[in-house]
Amino acid sequence: MPALLLLAACSPVADHARLGDRRYAEHAFGDALAEYRLAMHQGAPDAELRAKFAAAALQAGALGEAVTAYHDLAHAEAGAGDEAADGLTRAARLAIGAHDMSALSDALLALRDIAPQRPVGFLAVALGAGTAYVRRPEAMDVLLQAAAAASTAPGADSFLVAYADLNAHMGRCDAATRTYEAVLRRSRQVPPLVEAARGGLAGCSVEDGKVSLSAGALQDAEARFRKAISIGEPDSVVRLAWLLVGDTRWAKGDTAVAQDAYRRAMSGAAEGDPIAARAEDQLNRLLGKGSPTP
Repeated sequence: MPALLLLAACSPVADHARLGDRRYAEHAFGDALAEYRLAMHQGAPDAELRAKFAAAALQAGALGEAVTAYHDLAHAEAGAGDEAADGLTRAARLAIGAHDMSALSDALLALRDIAPQRPVGFLAVALGAGTAYVRRPEAMDVLLQAAAAASTAPGADSFLVAYADLNAHMGRCDAATRTYEAVLRRSRQVPPLVEAARGGLAGCSVEDGKVSLSAGALQDAEARFRKAISIGEPDSVVRLAWLLVGDTRWAKGDTAVAQDAYRRAMSGAAEGDPIAARAEDQLNRLLGKGSPTP
Protein backbone atom coordinates (compact mmCIF):
# COMPACT_ATOMS: atom_id res chain seq x y z
CA MET A 1 0.00 0.00 0.00
CA PRO A 2 2.74 2.60 0.83
CA ALA A 3 4.27 1.91 -2.58
CA LEU A 4 0.96 2.63 -4.26
CA LEU A 5 0.60 5.89 -2.36
CA LEU A 6 4.12 6.91 -3.32
CA LEU A 7 3.40 6.10 -6.95
CA ALA A 8 0.25 8.21 -6.91
CA ALA A 9 2.06 11.10 -5.30
CA CYS A 10 4.71 11.01 -8.00
CA SER A 11 2.30 10.63 -10.92
CA PRO A 12 2.21 13.20 -13.74
CA VAL A 13 -1.29 14.20 -12.62
CA ALA A 14 -0.08 15.03 -9.13
CA ASP A 15 3.00 16.82 -10.46
CA HIS A 16 0.97 19.09 -12.71
CA ALA A 17 -1.61 19.68 -9.99
CA ARG A 18 1.09 20.75 -7.54
CA LEU A 19 2.65 23.06 -10.11
CA GLY A 20 -0.79 24.48 -10.77
CA ASP A 21 -1.29 25.12 -7.05
CA ARG A 22 2.05 26.91 -6.90
CA ARG A 23 1.36 29.09 -9.93
CA TYR A 24 -2.13 29.89 -8.67
CA ALA A 25 -0.73 30.99 -5.30
CA GLU A 26 1.67 33.25 -7.23
CA HIS A 27 -1.30 34.72 -9.14
CA ALA A 28 0.16 33.36 -12.39
CA PHE A 29 -3.29 32.20 -13.38
CA GLY A 30 -2.54 31.47 -17.02
CA ASP A 31 0.32 29.19 -16.02
CA ALA A 32 -1.83 27.57 -13.34
CA LEU A 33 -4.54 26.92 -15.89
CA ALA A 34 -2.04 25.27 -18.23
CA GLU A 35 -0.83 22.96 -15.47
CA TYR A 36 -4.32 22.04 -14.32
CA ARG A 37 -5.32 21.43 -17.92
CA LEU A 38 -2.47 18.95 -18.30
CA ALA A 39 -3.45 17.24 -15.07
CA MET A 40 -7.07 17.01 -16.24
CA HIS A 41 -6.01 15.34 -19.48
CA GLN A 42 -3.67 12.82 -17.87
CA GLY A 43 -6.05 11.07 -15.53
CA ALA A 44 -9.56 10.83 -14.16
CA PRO A 45 -9.95 14.19 -12.37
CA ASP A 46 -11.47 14.32 -8.92
CA ALA A 47 -13.74 17.05 -7.60
CA GLU A 48 -10.85 19.08 -6.16
CA LEU A 49 -8.93 19.15 -9.44
CA ARG A 50 -12.06 20.02 -11.41
CA ALA A 51 -12.78 22.92 -9.07
CA LYS A 52 -9.19 24.21 -9.28
CA PHE A 53 -9.22 23.97 -13.07
CA ALA A 54 -12.49 25.93 -13.27
CA ALA A 55 -11.26 28.60 -10.85
CA ALA A 56 -7.97 29.03 -12.72
CA ALA A 57 -9.82 29.39 -16.03
CA LEU A 58 -12.04 32.04 -14.46
CA GLN A 59 -9.09 33.96 -13.02
CA ALA A 60 -7.17 33.70 -16.30
CA GLY A 61 -10.06 35.18 -18.23
CA ALA A 62 -10.67 31.98 -20.21
CA LEU A 63 -14.38 32.44 -19.68
CA GLY A 64 -15.64 29.88 -22.18
CA GLU A 65 -13.38 27.25 -20.65
CA ALA A 66 -14.45 28.27 -17.14
CA VAL A 67 -18.13 27.92 -18.02
CA THR A 68 -17.57 24.44 -19.45
CA ALA A 69 -15.49 23.43 -16.43
CA TYR A 70 -18.07 24.56 -13.87
CA HIS A 71 -20.85 22.93 -15.85
CA ASP A 72 -18.89 19.67 -15.98
CA LEU A 73 -18.09 19.95 -12.26
CA ALA A 74 -21.78 20.10 -11.37
CA HIS A 75 -22.56 17.02 -13.44
CA ALA A 76 -19.55 15.04 -12.25
CA GLU A 77 -19.83 15.77 -8.52
CA ALA A 78 -23.23 15.55 -6.87
CA GLY A 79 -22.31 17.89 -4.02
CA ALA A 80 -20.71 20.59 -6.14
CA GLY A 81 -23.89 22.19 -7.49
CA ASP A 82 -23.73 25.36 -5.41
CA GLU A 83 -20.02 25.88 -6.04
CA ALA A 84 -20.53 25.40 -9.77
CA ALA A 85 -23.52 27.76 -9.85
CA ASP A 86 -21.52 30.43 -8.00
CA GLY A 87 -18.68 30.00 -10.49
CA LEU A 88 -21.04 30.26 -13.45
CA THR A 89 -22.56 33.43 -12.03
CA ARG A 90 -19.09 34.95 -11.64
CA ALA A 91 -18.21 33.88 -15.18
CA ALA A 92 -21.39 35.53 -16.48
CA ARG A 93 -20.56 38.79 -14.68
CA LEU A 94 -17.03 38.78 -16.08
CA ALA A 95 -18.41 38.04 -19.56
CA ILE A 96 -20.55 41.17 -19.38
CA GLY A 97 -17.48 43.26 -18.57
CA ALA A 98 -15.51 41.61 -21.36
CA HIS A 99 -18.39 41.97 -23.86
CA ASP A 100 -18.13 38.21 -24.39
CA MET A 101 -21.73 37.47 -25.31
CA SER A 102 -20.97 33.89 -26.28
CA ALA A 103 -19.57 33.11 -22.83
CA LEU A 104 -22.48 34.94 -21.20
CA SER A 105 -24.98 32.92 -23.19
CA ASP A 106 -23.18 29.67 -22.32
CA ALA A 107 -23.10 30.59 -18.64
CA LEU A 108 -26.80 31.37 -18.52
CA LEU A 109 -27.68 28.16 -20.31
CA ALA A 110 -25.49 26.19 -17.92
CA LEU A 111 -27.13 27.89 -14.93
CA ARG A 112 -30.53 27.01 -16.33
CA ASP A 113 -29.39 23.39 -16.51
CA ILE A 114 -27.80 22.96 -13.09
CA ALA A 115 -29.60 25.60 -10.97
CA PRO A 116 -32.91 26.52 -12.65
CA GLN A 117 -34.13 28.10 -9.42
CA ARG A 118 -31.43 30.77 -9.51
CA PRO A 119 -32.65 34.16 -10.78
CA VAL A 120 -30.68 35.30 -13.81
CA GLY A 121 -31.95 38.88 -13.56
CA PHE A 122 -29.61 41.47 -14.99
CA LEU A 123 -27.49 38.73 -16.60
CA ALA A 124 -30.33 37.98 -19.02
CA VAL A 125 -30.83 41.70 -19.63
CA ALA A 126 -27.16 41.94 -20.56
CA LEU A 127 -27.60 39.01 -22.91
CA GLY A 128 -30.51 40.79 -24.54
CA ALA A 129 -28.44 43.94 -24.92
CA GLY A 130 -25.79 41.89 -26.68
CA THR A 131 -28.10 40.21 -29.15
CA ALA A 132 -26.15 41.60 -32.08
CA TYR A 133 -23.41 39.16 -31.05
CA VAL A 134 -25.57 36.21 -30.02
CA ARG A 135 -27.56 34.35 -32.68
CA ARG A 136 -28.43 31.23 -30.75
CA PRO A 137 -31.97 29.90 -30.40
CA GLU A 138 -31.16 28.55 -26.91
CA ALA A 139 -30.56 32.09 -25.68
CA MET A 140 -34.22 32.89 -26.31
CA ASP A 141 -35.25 30.22 -23.81
CA VAL A 142 -33.17 31.95 -21.15
CA LEU A 143 -34.90 35.27 -21.81
CA LEU A 144 -38.37 33.73 -21.75
CA GLN A 145 -37.59 31.98 -18.46
CA ALA A 146 -36.40 35.28 -17.02
CA ALA A 147 -39.60 37.00 -18.18
CA ALA A 148 -41.75 34.29 -16.58
CA ALA A 149 -39.83 34.54 -13.31
CA ALA A 150 -39.78 38.35 -13.12
CA SER A 151 -41.48 39.79 -10.06
CA THR A 152 -42.92 42.86 -11.83
CA ALA A 153 -44.60 43.50 -15.17
CA PRO A 154 -41.93 46.00 -16.30
CA GLY A 155 -39.26 43.48 -15.36
CA ALA A 156 -40.95 40.81 -17.45
CA ASP A 157 -41.37 43.21 -20.35
CA SER A 158 -37.68 44.15 -20.30
CA PHE A 159 -36.87 40.50 -20.91
CA LEU A 160 -39.54 40.29 -23.60
CA VAL A 161 -37.99 43.25 -25.43
CA ALA A 162 -34.64 41.49 -25.32
CA TYR A 163 -36.35 38.34 -26.61
CA ALA A 164 -37.89 40.30 -29.47
CA ASP A 165 -34.54 41.93 -30.26
CA LEU A 166 -32.93 38.51 -30.50
CA ASN A 167 -35.66 37.30 -32.84
CA ALA A 168 -35.19 40.39 -35.00
CA HIS A 169 -31.42 39.87 -35.20
CA MET A 170 -32.05 36.28 -36.26
CA GLY A 171 -34.33 37.44 -39.08
CA ARG A 172 -37.55 36.37 -37.35
CA CYS A 173 -39.42 39.64 -37.59
CA ASP A 174 -42.87 38.05 -37.42
CA ALA A 175 -42.18 36.76 -33.91
CA ALA A 176 -40.35 39.95 -32.96
CA THR A 177 -43.21 42.17 -34.14
CA ARG A 178 -45.80 40.22 -32.14
CA THR A 179 -43.66 40.55 -29.02
CA TYR A 180 -42.96 44.27 -29.49
CA GLU A 181 -46.68 44.90 -29.96
CA ALA A 182 -47.51 42.92 -26.83
CA VAL A 183 -45.01 44.97 -24.81
CA LEU A 184 -46.50 48.20 -26.15
CA ARG A 185 -49.97 47.11 -25.07
CA ARG A 186 -48.70 46.27 -21.57
CA SER A 187 -46.09 48.92 -20.81
CA ARG A 188 -47.47 52.25 -21.94
CA GLN A 189 -46.41 53.88 -18.66
CA VAL A 190 -42.75 52.80 -18.85
CA PRO A 191 -41.04 55.17 -21.33
CA PRO A 192 -37.77 53.22 -21.79
CA LEU A 193 -39.66 50.04 -22.65
CA VAL A 194 -42.02 51.91 -24.97
CA GLU A 195 -39.08 53.51 -26.76
CA ALA A 196 -37.25 50.20 -27.13
CA ALA A 197 -40.34 48.37 -28.39
CA ARG A 198 -41.26 51.13 -30.83
CA GLY A 199 -37.72 51.23 -32.18
CA GLY A 200 -37.70 47.47 -32.64
CA LEU A 201 -41.09 47.55 -34.32
CA ALA A 202 -39.93 50.23 -36.74
CA GLY A 203 -36.80 48.26 -37.56
CA CYS A 204 -38.84 45.14 -38.33
CA SER A 205 -41.20 47.14 -40.52
CA VAL A 206 -38.23 48.31 -42.57
CA GLU A 207 -36.82 44.79 -42.86
CA ASP A 208 -40.19 43.42 -43.95
CA GLY A 209 -40.46 46.23 -46.49
CA LYS A 210 -37.05 45.34 -47.91
CA VAL A 211 -38.26 41.79 -48.52
CA SER A 212 -41.33 43.08 -50.37
CA LEU A 213 -39.23 45.54 -52.37
CA SER A 214 -36.85 42.79 -53.44
CA ALA A 215 -39.85 40.72 -54.56
CA GLY A 216 -41.22 43.61 -56.61
CA ALA A 217 -44.24 44.09 -54.32
CA LEU A 218 -43.87 47.86 -54.39
CA GLN A 219 -47.19 48.79 -52.80
CA ASP A 220 -46.67 46.47 -49.84
CA ALA A 221 -43.07 47.62 -49.48
CA GLU A 222 -44.04 51.27 -49.31
CA ALA A 223 -46.79 50.55 -46.79
CA ARG A 224 -44.27 48.89 -44.49
CA PHE A 225 -41.74 51.71 -44.89
CA ARG A 226 -44.43 54.27 -44.09
CA LYS A 227 -45.43 52.29 -41.01
CA ALA A 228 -41.86 52.67 -39.74
CA ILE A 229 -42.01 56.40 -40.52
CA SER A 230 -45.29 56.74 -38.60
CA ILE A 231 -43.70 55.15 -35.53
CA GLY A 232 -41.28 58.06 -35.58
CA GLU A 233 -38.25 56.56 -33.83
CA PRO A 234 -35.36 56.01 -33.85
CA ASP A 235 -34.27 58.72 -36.25
CA SER A 236 -31.86 56.49 -38.17
CA VAL A 237 -34.61 53.96 -38.92
CA VAL A 238 -37.05 56.68 -39.93
CA ARG A 239 -34.55 58.21 -42.34
CA LEU A 240 -33.74 54.76 -43.77
CA ALA A 241 -37.46 54.23 -44.32
CA TRP A 242 -37.66 57.55 -46.21
CA LEU A 243 -34.70 56.50 -48.36
CA LEU A 244 -36.46 53.26 -49.25
CA VAL A 245 -39.73 55.07 -49.95
CA GLY A 246 -37.71 57.11 -52.43
CA ASP A 247 -36.39 53.95 -54.08
CA THR A 248 -39.89 52.47 -54.19
CA ARG A 249 -41.46 55.58 -55.69
CA TRP A 250 -38.68 55.90 -58.24
CA ALA A 251 -39.27 52.31 -59.27
CA LYS A 252 -42.94 53.23 -59.76
CA GLY A 253 -41.94 56.21 -61.91
CA ASP A 254 -43.17 58.78 -59.36
CA THR A 255 -40.02 60.90 -59.37
CA ALA A 256 -41.55 63.91 -57.59
CA VAL A 257 -42.41 61.91 -54.46
CA ALA A 258 -39.07 60.08 -54.73
CA GLN A 259 -37.17 63.38 -54.65
CA ASP A 260 -39.10 64.51 -51.57
CA ALA A 261 -38.44 61.19 -49.83
CA TYR A 262 -34.70 61.39 -50.51
CA ARG A 263 -34.57 64.91 -49.10
CA ARG A 264 -36.38 63.76 -45.98
CA ALA A 265 -33.85 60.94 -45.59
CA MET A 266 -31.08 63.54 -45.63
CA SER A 267 -32.78 65.95 -43.23
CA GLY A 268 -31.14 66.29 -39.82
CA ALA A 269 -28.41 63.76 -40.53
CA ALA A 270 -24.95 64.14 -39.04
CA GLU A 271 -21.98 64.72 -41.30
CA GLY A 272 -20.83 61.46 -42.87
CA ASP A 273 -24.11 59.67 -42.15
CA PRO A 274 -24.30 56.70 -44.57
CA ILE A 275 -28.08 56.90 -45.02
CA ALA A 276 -27.89 60.58 -45.95
CA ALA A 277 -24.97 59.88 -48.29
CA ARG A 278 -26.94 57.15 -50.04
CA ALA A 279 -30.02 59.40 -50.30
CA GLU A 280 -27.94 62.23 -51.76
CA ASP A 281 -26.41 59.86 -54.29
CA GLN A 282 -29.83 58.57 -55.33
CA LEU A 283 -31.21 62.11 -55.59
CA ASN A 284 -28.30 63.16 -57.81
CA ARG A 285 -28.83 60.12 -60.01
CA LEU A 286 -32.53 60.86 -60.22
CA LEU A 287 -31.99 64.50 -61.19
CA GLY A 288 -29.40 63.36 -63.71
CA LYS A 289 -31.88 60.92 -65.21
CA GLY A 290 -29.72 57.94 -64.24
CA SER A 291 -30.90 54.54 -63.10
CA PRO A 292 -31.63 53.84 -59.42
CA THR A 293 -28.94 51.94 -57.58
CA PRO A 294 -30.26 48.62 -56.26
